[in-house]
Amino acid sequence: MKAQRLLIHLLSVLLLVLWGGVMIYFHVSGRVVNYLPSDGLFRPLMLIGGIGMVVLGLFNLLTYSQDEGACCSHDHAHDHAHKHDDTCGHDHGHEHGEACGHDHSHDHKHEGCCGHDHSHDHAHSHSHDHDHDHDHADHAHGILEEGSWMGRLAAVAILAIPLTLAAMRTPDQFSANAILNKNFYTPNYGSGARKEQFSLQSKLEAAAKATPKAALPAAAAPAAVTSDPPSTPPAGVATASAMMAENGKTPNEKDLPKPAQESKSYGTFTLDDLKSQVPQSKEGNFILEVPELYYTAGDVEVQNVLSGQMVETVAQVLPEKVNNDEGHRVRIFRMLVQCCAADARPYSVPVDFGKKAPEFKDSTWIKVVGKMTYKKEGDQTVPIIEATKVEETTAPDNAMIY
Repeated sequence: MKAQRLLIHLLSVLLLVLWGGVMIYFHVSGRVVNYLPSDGLFRPLMLIGGIGMVVLGLFNLLTYSQDEGACCSHDHAHDHAHKHDDTCGHDHGHEHGEACGHDHSHDHKHEGCCGHDHSHDHAHSHSHDHDHDHDHADHAHGILEEGSWMGRLAAVAILAIPLTLAAMRTPDQFSANAILNKNFYTPNYGSGARKEQFSLQSKLEAAAKATPKAALPAAAAPAAVTSDPPSTPPAGVATASAMMAENGKTPNEKDLPKPAQESKSYGTFTLDDLKSQVPQSKEGNFILEVPELYYTAGDVEVQNVLSGQMVETVAQVLPEKVNNDEGHRVRIFRMLVQCCAADARPYSVPVDFGKKAPEFKDSTWIKVVGKMTYKKEGDQTVPIIEATKVEETTAPDNAMIY
């Protein structure tokens, strides 16, 4: 019995250390970056939880000898009811008269093998007919203490085998089938839960709000508006007046062309805005993440600026299966995480080669350089990179975008 309890105790300790050790391993090895975001408490809590489980397991191991020792595992509560007939002619219950001169109240205290108090309360009626009620409380030690050995082994297997296999064999990226099942080929371009984070114009607006007005250059201040008429007529109006005078006609205001209105930009997105917030390579390409390119499909002002510009990005690649009858396209994507890897979804854009597209192994990391264009396909504006250069590359430090 003692050896059995020791084995069960060691199995419990082993399971605690195993679970805690796996959590620590994912943190120390760096694999956690593919499953949990760097901001927030997820990663620290996972590490703290793993350390706590290992410490608890070692504590249980070191304090085993202080458990219950050689306990007899019984707690006896005896209720004895004695009936005495005919000897004294009295009914002796809990209270005994003096007719027989007996004190039939017994309080027995037995010192058992483990210091339990086995007390017997006896009520006598003077005929020693005993009726014993024993109440035994067994010592239980959790799921591994209960049931048969087959049940215990099954419990250990359920707790240990899936966790061990997951730690050893689970890949740190999604399979192609898993990505395709996340609406990979039916994106709703320009919309999504993270638009404010990746929209180029939203970033510009956020930067403008964060910049004090005093820090703005003088050129950014709006020009003063005056009520005085211009000293000279606009060029178009002056030319028309001169031509009419040469033909002997008196210029009439209603016959004169209206002056062209000066183009104004109140809060619109400009090339300077693009340059101010997007880094450029030494070749002058705008370095953008796939989600940033994805969200430009919902902003006409950004499209007007970015269209025709050279861009480059690093992403994973899968074959294109929509609007690709000629086989000129592939689709690049990045996985965007909200909370953890379980809720990751792909953000993707097509890459057009203008000829037969090269073949890549599914989910290969590539670097794409090309001209940014936008086309109306169905009821959506689709951002498309017209590739000029594509090469395989290594995955970035964070394969997931958080």
